[in-house]
Amino acid sequence: MKLGLNFRLSQSIKLTPLLQQSIKFLNASQSELNDLIEDYLSDNVFLAAKDESLLSQKKLPYTNSSNEDYYDVFNSEIKNQTLKEYLIENISIFNFSPEDQLILSYLIDSIDENGYLISSIDEIISSISLEKKPHVNEIEKLLKLIQNSTHPGIGARDLSECLTIQLELIEPQDNICNLAKILTKNYLNLLGNKNYEELMKNLKCNDVDLEKVIALIKKLNPKPGLIYQKISKTSFINADVFIHKEKGDWVTSLNEENSIQLKIVNNAQNIIKGEHDQELKEKFQEAKWLIKNLSERSISILRVTKAIMKNQIDFLEKGESYIKPLSLKNIAYELELHESTISRISSNKFISTPHGIYEIKFFFNNSISGDNKDISSKSITHKIKTLIENEDVNKPYSDAQICNTLNKLGINISRRTIAKYRLKLKILPSNQRKV
Repeated sequence: MKLGLNFRLSQSIKLTPLLQQSIKFLNASQSELNDLIEDYLSDNVFLAAKDESLLSQKKLPYTNSSNEDYYDVFNSEIKNQTLKEYLIENISIFNFSPEDQLILSYLIDSIDENGYLISSIDEIISSISLEKKPHVNEIEKLLKLIQNSTHPGIGARDLSECLTIQLELIEPQDNICNLAKILTKNYLNLLGNKNYEELMKNLKCNDVDLEKVIALIKKLNPKPGLIYQKISKTSFINADVFIHKEKGDWVTSLNEENSIQLKIVNNAQNIIKGEHDQELKEKFQEAKWLIKNLSERSISILRVTKAIMKNQIDFLEKGESYIKPLSLKNIAYELELHESTISRISSNKFISTPHGIYEIKFFFNNSISGDNKDISSKSITHKIKTLIENEDVNKPYSDAQICNTLNKLGINISRRTIAKYRLKLKILPSNQRKV
């Protein structure tokens, strides 16, 4: 064997503790942030709360949950962890290139609370801020990794794929399991319509086997992402930002009523004076950086929200039907920030508007070409919802009729796209809506 010495130059991303803290603060909701702040308060003698009435009255004891890492296909017990936290935690055990890390972050951001990938592969590719756009196969490969290394069904693009992924993991792979996979891949519409005769014909099975197949499918989880829920202190949403009209102008302001404000204790200098304890000095520095990071978080949320609302004046004036197309890239370019920073700021934060409270990321949406200008997907979704809400329950609109109505309004959209948006709204097809 010939021995040799080789040198290889490679790049890797290293996050300092301060940068990690800043990213964690940006991504956290207000209730999660308050929990983090309380942890720092209990661990740092230099920190004090300006208003102690917002602090918890009792602390929950720490429990090690490492014995809960194992799961099975039918385990639907709710975990005290957000789906995004779970996905990042599971995927982080692998080593990825910076490009793959970026692609994975887009994939994870595109998975909704039910566990479904809500953006198409093409939409994800167009959104990724790389000079050389990744190939479809690269995205599919990383998506498959998410599907195979997380709770069964998460990362699926539709119900059929979600259930099939779960069935692939069941042991033993007997005849009933194989029939269930054929059904979920090809005949879910027949099952939804309870067309059992047609199902037996297509599956080439008897009624006893079909009953077993349906019983197996009913055990699966159609919304696997919902088992990951952060248990919050309150059951209602508090807005992080308010926007209201003042003297003809739209004014954006932060809601600081529910946020724990920090300060350095009065005798901080006396504590460290003459001390040679390096750990104590590091705690003092940590306290100052913590307050600085919290201040920068507030400034960033306000900047991003102002920029978003400046692009959504029509929504503020007229409502959801007038939401404009807007991408992370638009706001990132305008504020000279990275798209991932905009994504973190807009997730888990809420804004109170004249039309209700919305998650900030709600205002990011794709565009569809109209006769005169581009129209946002959120605007079209709202128009579809409004049409169906006002339809005659005895003669509900078909997807083709909705398509024709929108086309007359100058919105060029296919019947297939109408069906996709209707499914996102969790609205049944017209034959099942009829009273």
